[in-house]
Amino acid sequence: MTLVETLISSVLFAFVIAGVYSVYTAMQGTLTRGEMKADLQQNARIGLGRMVSEIRMAGSDPSGVLSSALPPPRAAIRAAAAGCLSFIAPDELGNTKQITYSLDGPNLRRREQPWNSSESTFTGGSVQPVAEAMHQLLFTYYDQHNKVIAPAAWSSTHACPPDKNATTIASVTQLTYWQMQQIRRITIALRTWKDPQVPGLAPEFFTLTTDVRLRNR
Repeated sequence: MTLVETLISSVLFAFVIAGVYSVYTAMQGTLTRGEMKADLQQNARIGLGRMVSEIRMAGSDPSGVLSSALPPPRAAIRAAAAGCLSFIAPDELGNTKQITYSLDGPNLRRREQPWNSSESTFTGGSVQPVAEAMHQLLFTYYDQHNKVIAPAAWSSTHACPPDKNATTIASVTQLTYWQMQQIRRITIALRTWKDPQVPGLAPEFFTLTTDVRLRNR
């Protein structure tokens, strides 16, 4: 083979290798994105599934403690904001607990507080991450006429979850006590996010939305 033939063969071979590499890169990117989407969807479904089953039972008070609970309100929904919801519901053993869902960074957090009879309030408890890779948690509240109940800005010691020992008055954007009594339906939107940290691949998002009607209202 002459030098010219060798050079031509090398150039053709380089084109073939470049084409094969491009196909491999595209397939690898597709596989990575597919795995990311599956992970995000699974995370969202796990978190949303647990929230729906518990929020649907909001207001069920098998221990009969709500009428003496402090601080107010003494209602099924204890605190409600766009990104946080606190309510009472029974646990697996049939005891009344106060449950709060909110975001803690990229984690969907569930806080469960048992009834403290000596203080007439829900205290202590544990905080558990329910799902990760979260980007946004949004609650939308509706009354019996399917009208949106918008959170209002007001000054109070009320927090999500309520704290009997809170003394600092601050401006909060939450539903008022009266508004919380009007809730009949809640829409939950959970948006997950993940950065593949792979050159050429953009972050992947997945949003899951559902409606929950309260059985005990």
